[in-house]
Amino acid sequence: MTDGMTAALTRRRLGGAVLLLAGIAVAVFVLWPGGGDDRPAVKKLPVRFVSVPPLGLGFVHPTSWSRTVRKRIISLRAPGGSVLVFFSSPVAKPEPRRVKAEAERQLRKQFAPAQIVREGPGRLGNREASSFELKGRDSSGAVRALVLVEDTPYRTYAVTVLTGAHPSRRRVTEARQIIASVRFSRPRAVRSK
Repeated sequence: MTDGMTAALTRRRLGGAVLLLAGIAVAVFVLWPGGGDDRPAVKKLPVRFVSVPPLGLGFVHPTSWSRTVRKRIISLRAPGGSVLVFFSSPVAKPEPRRVKAEAERQLRKQFAPAQIVREGPGRLGNREASSFELKGRDSSGAVRALVLVEDTPYRTYAVTVLTGAHPSRRRVTEARQIIASVRFSRPRAVRSK
């Protein structure tokens, strides 16, 4: 009988020890990452999200870039002014040929003598766009302009990127990322009730 009691006690002790170890393992797993106030503060993204519902336009730009809005033109300026990006939606219908021709006419006039150095397809966000690149001059010297024109069933959009002769690689990369972030949606003013 003593052997039976010893075996029962040993099983209980072993079972209790296993449960204790399992409890410790679960507690370590649950409590280990810490909880409390020791967590580092959430780092803000170095970008600003821009959404313009009346135009059905959205994009992201670095917080170091300044932004101004005048009527239906949104301007972004890189630190130091080496790159400028303009977003506009001049017509509330799909007319990309007209918008592209008008942009070309105005840029040729503003940066005369100017010439088109490249014309063809481009990308505006995740969409195919028509584009041209112009080389000209202003009072400060050589200027390059890249114009991307795209339309939706609701509006036509033009994005113009202006640079000097030799902008920094960093600023050009940031401008490319801004252009790649562009998204279109149905403008709020057109939405049915």
